[in-house]
Amino acid sequence: MAGNTDSTDHEFFAAVGLPAFQFIQDPLDYETRVHHSSIDTYDHLKAEDLRQGAMVLAGVLLEAANRAEPLPRQVLPTQPALSDPFKYEDPDDAR
Repeated sequence: MAGNTDSTDHEFFAAVGLPAFQFIQDPLDYETRVHHSSIDTYDHLKAEDLRQGAMVLAGVLLEAANRAEPLPRQVLPTQPALSDPFKYEDPDDAR
């Protein structure tokens, strides 16, 4: 379920009450100029990391599929959060 890591795709699933998971990996090239850029290409993949990730995910899916009880669910909010998509936080307001 949602933990201390944010800004990952699992947050959108958790927000609507679906079981959501985040797999945290070593941040090898995460904050470099490569990540999410036009040079973020297949030649930067690491085969051993892909194999390990596939094994971890396969194990989690197998365990989830064979559970006797359903996966735990997030508690849904009863009221929508009020937000203004055009409002930007001013760092000076936090003081």
